[in-house]
Amino acid sequence: MAARIPDYVWVRFVVAPSERALKPFLNEGGTVTHYTIRHIVPVRGIAYNLTRGWSVVRLDSPRPLRLGVKGPKNVPVNQFFGVAQHSHYTSNQHREVLDRISLPELTASENTLAVLIPIRKSEEWWRLAQDQRQAYFEKTGSWEGHTAIGLKFADRIFRRLYHSRYLGMQLDYDFLTYFEFEEKHQRDFGALLSQLRDTRLNPEWKFVDKEFEVWMTKIR
Repeated sequence: MAARIPDYVWVRFVVAPSERALKPFLNEGGTVTHYTIRHIVPVRGIAYNLTRGWSVVRLDSPRPLRLGVKGPKNVPVNQFFGVAQHSHYTSNQHREVLDRISLPELTASENTLAVLIPIRKSEEWWRLAQDQRQAYFEKTGSWEGHTAIGLKFADRIFRRLYHSRYLGMQLDYDFLTYFEFEEKHQRDFGALLSQLRDTRLNPEWKFVDKEFEVWMTKIR
């Protein structure tokens, strides 16, 4: 059974041209995970100016991270913030299935891929009532839905969702979606994204108006 994460895990992904530029961020406590960028894939809207070979750290903490930390002067540093919470659109039945079949987080290696996808949804989505948004995740006679699509890949692809919209910061994304998988499962991951973005199968995705993929190797 996959171990559940605590109710709240605060995250900061920091991206810079070198690991040296990331050192000021490494004294936050919690856990630190290191990556190298492979490539960036624009999907909707404008992607950040990130470059192949740049270094990334993921800082996870049970407490909110300090916001005033800065990298070296004149060095470009990008930061992405979020908090992992309980599942907002997952029923107890689906949660039990996910706990039973979900892939746990993977060990770092040259064959361990990670993909960070910042996502922003339209104001039309946020004007919907909670039950209306919930309905888009459920399987119906007309569509498969986000939850059912994700379940098909949960045993091969690790996924964690971080919420960003209500952090009290001016961010141009609402969520950080984070995935890990072995290199041999790249086709499966491609199929997952393709199905999630097919609005005939998953009409929830028509509300996404900004999205890009940061492909990385998890190195330690």
